[in-house]
Amino acid sequence: MLKKRRRKRKREKTMFHDNLITLRKMKNMTQEDIADIVGVSRQSVAKWETGETVPDLDKCKILAEIFE
Repeated sequence: MLKKRRRKRKREKTMFHDNLITLRKMKNMTQEDIADIVGVSRQSVAKWETGETVPDLDKCKILAEIFE
């Protein structure tokens, strides 16, 4: 059962990073553009897009406003 939970979390991360890349490209924005608006480094955005990390809730709110 624990393994299923881990897989589900990994899948959720993957969906987030896929969506972030797609939405960013649809808006013709660079990682640096996103980073400047959200208030993080370009490297942080790159990590979100590779699925290495995910943004905290405050950053997610800002991202949602960008991609409305």
